[in-house]
Amino acid sequence: MDREQLIDEVLMLLPALMRLVGKPGPVEMGEIARRGIPVDAHISPGHVQILISLSRGPRSVGQLAETVGVSPPAATQLVDKLVEHGMVERRHDHADRRVVLVDYVPGMHEVARRIMEDRRRPIERAINSLTDEEARAFVKGLKLMTEGFGPTASES
Repeated sequence: MDREQLIDEVLMLLPALMRLVGKPGPVEMGEIARRGIPVDAHISPGHVQILISLSRGPRSVGQLAETVGVSPPAATQLVDKLVEHGMVERRHDHADRRVVLVDYVPGMHEVARRIMEDRRRPIERAINSLTDEEARAFVKGLKLMTEGFGPTASES
């Protein structure tokens, strides 16, 4: 397969992947709405990345910026919008009051856990069908492709 065909193949696969991990679907938005969060909230891929990152526990804005691959000011803007939408909150770290952590608002933990499980399941099946070497190569390739788009792609 030549490079042009590979590029076409990637372009065909990306929408399917984005449907899987992109914006919350109607059922998810309904559950979010039942928690009192506005369903007309604009949730960008960057917001989704922040929400995914928080599924592992509270994070500082600096940690979120590093995980998502954006600058701290860009991460702050993403968090600000999620705070405005009532999905996350900022609070001081109990261990070090100088550190401000971002976490889901009460009630969002369970919603986020279910959303993450629904998104992880098909990816886990696909990754488990690969050898360890293939899985590492796949993730490495995705990272390299993302880096190839430059910083504006991940910060938008």
